[in-house]
Amino acid sequence: MKIDLHCHTKKIKKGDPITRNVCEDIFAEKIRNADVKIVAITNHNTFDYEQYKSFKARVREFCDVWPGIELDARGDCTKKDEIIKFHIIIVSNPDKVENFNSTVSKLMNGFNVDEDTFHISEICQAFKNLDVLYIPHYLGKQPAITDDDLDLLRKSVSDASRVFTETTESSIGVLINNDFHALVGSDVRDWNNYEDSMFSDLRLPVSSYEQFCMLAKRDNVVIDTILNKKKSNIYVAKPHENVKIRLKIFEDVNIIFGQKGTGKSEILNSLYDEMIKQGLNCVKYTGSQKEEDFSKILSTSEMTPNCELLSVDKCDNEINLLKSWKDSNITIFSEYIKWYETRNNNANKKSMKITDAVNLPISDNETLLSARKDRNSLKEIIKNISKIRPEKYLNALEYDQLKKLLDKLDYSILNTVIKAYNENKSIDLTNYSIEKIKELADKKTDTVSKPSSTGFLEYAQFHIQLKKTTSKILAELKKEQYSEKKNIGELEDKGKIYVKSIYRMLCSESRTDEFRKGINILKKIREVIQKINSEYYKADITSKTEELSTLLTDNGIISLEDFLGLSKIIIDCNENKYEPSNGEKGILLLQQAIKEDATAYFFDEPELGMGNSYIDSTIRPQISDLAKRHKIVVVVTHNANLAVRTLPYMTIFRKYNNGNYLTYTGNPFRNELVNIENELDLLNWTEESMHTLEGGKEAFYERKEIYESGSNQC
Repeated sequence: MKIDLHCHTKKIKKGDPITRNVCEDIFAEKIRNADVKIVAITNHNTFDYEQYKSFKARVREFCDVWPGIELDARGDCTKKDEIIKFHIIIVSNPDKVENFNSTVSKLMNGFNVDEDTFHISEICQAFKNLDVLYIPHYLGKQPAITDDDLDLLRKSVSDASRVFTETTESSIGVLINNDFHALVGSDVRDWNNYEDSMFSDLRLPVSSYEQFCMLAKRDNVVIDTILNKKKSNIYVAKPHENVKIRLKIFEDVNIIFGQKGTGKSEILNSLYDEMIKQGLNCVKYTGSQKEEDFSKILSTSEMTPNCELLSVDKCDNEINLLKSWKDSNITIFSEYIKWYETRNNNANKKSMKITDAVNLPISDNETLLSARKDRNSLKEIIKNISKIRPEKYLNALEYDQLKKLLDKLDYSILNTVIKAYNENKSIDLTNYSIEKIKELADKKTDTVSKPSSTGFLEYAQFHIQLKKTTSKILAELKKEQYSEKKNIGELEDKGKIYVKSIYRMLCSESRTDEFRKGINILKKIREVIQKINSEYYKADITSKTEELSTLLTDNGIISLEDFLGLSKIIIDCNENKYEPSNGEKGILLLQQAIKEDATAYFFDEPELGMGNSYIDSTIRPQISDLAKRHKIVVVVTHNANLAVRTLPYMTIFRKYNNGNYLTYTGNPFRNELVNIENELDLLNWTEESMHTLEGGKEAFYERKEIYESGSNQC
């Protein structure tokens, strides 16, 4: 919940830019665009009551406006005998705006807005009976209050919880680590850029000024009321096989920490299993398994060999032809001698001219094979068209025309198939009939018919077919590779990192693990095909074709997709191959897990192998962002930045004590942990965190800070 308790709407002092002036409509537009839910109008040494009422009414539907003022102030501190001046913001309860306006009017009577200052005591005296917050500039936010004057301010007000400090974004962590209520405000100088300002972001959203103040005092009733507004469910977890515990898990950050060996990971895993059983979409990352999980990214099991990606013909018809290829025999000359010597043995046969007939030339089958392939492709196209339901996009006439055209195309291709088939069969049957008639005539007449063919044409056709077939296969095997890349995350100083999926035909760079058939077998088959292609004309080529047929059949090779290698590599943004370190693998896996669209996210020691600064600057904000999107986030961690700075709605603490495993639950807002089996057994959240977690004392002071700062905080 973004708030801005330092917002200017008017140019007041000489040094103020004119761009601080804003009209009602622009104010409303910018506040809405920035998604600020609470804004305090705090102009220099001025409170414009009429403008306040107008602006408040304008944004009433989406933002609450609080009255305020920024005063030029001083304390008791001096530097080189000069009083140290600073700015202090006073923000009032909007229900007391009339009293606030009256007090400011009296206070500012006769005050020079460009030169005069108020002492801390004057300011506290003026507002002592009003319900206000005090927010001086501090530590980097100039002009800043000194530490001594800040102590004086705290002593001068009746309730020190009403004293905050405004600082810069770079100083916010330092202040929070030292137990300060620290805020960041827009201090807007140009309303054109308001959305780019820094804002504080309340971890626990409030609905009123009173609730904000009570939250600052860590009021348990208010904290519980706000927490109960967040959706949660009870799940059964199992820290050990025979132990069941009921836990409230929020649609927010839920942290599990504690002593080693107390079943923290088992709790996370059992919660994961429980939510999976309930049908929730869950994502899990385990820091100790990153090597194993990263190897899955490089697995090619989900890749499918697909020659179309490379525009490669599968050559399934050519492979089948090579499997069944048989050489054609040339008619030996002695057959012609026999015919010639017996041609006059029988006058009746001599009159049968058909016995001197020669065979019709055989077909090369290319037309038939091509038409069949085209028809299969068309069937696949029609199938895919039906999937998109074209009737949704075409009117009745267009849809009818589409069906008719597809039917016509199918009919035309089918006719080509039938015609080519009939022609081929006609030739085969004619030649077969001629041979049978000659056979019968020879038996009856004790003669030898004239050979139907010299066999040379068929021989040449068969060998030319062998050359064409092997040439096509070899040409397809030379096609270039196809690749596609997918972003899997980003590494500091290295930019985006991708996994590159590579599809390439068998080549000299191919590796064994790219193929689902043995690479040596594939190389042998290619070698035999090359041999056949270069020696296709030889009479003894049959020995090679038989060897090839055996290799293809025994190894189940049915198309060139068996020669398509599949591999994956990691590349950087410059397309260079990159080998991530162990820690970088964890970073990329965790980024992937966070990017997945799920209902619940489970992270088991995500900090393993990662630098603490990266965890704090990158992973923690991303986990917090999941919480903002109302996701369930469960984290087992030993890292203080994750366990503390995420300000978890639920903390589950596991402890081993005198032979007993104990479970405590609580949150940093109430600063307590309660034994789930004994409500009287309470632990201090801060002390247990500091004792159990890594990271040093400074990280834990933030648990008191309800007001996480900066636009990237939660």
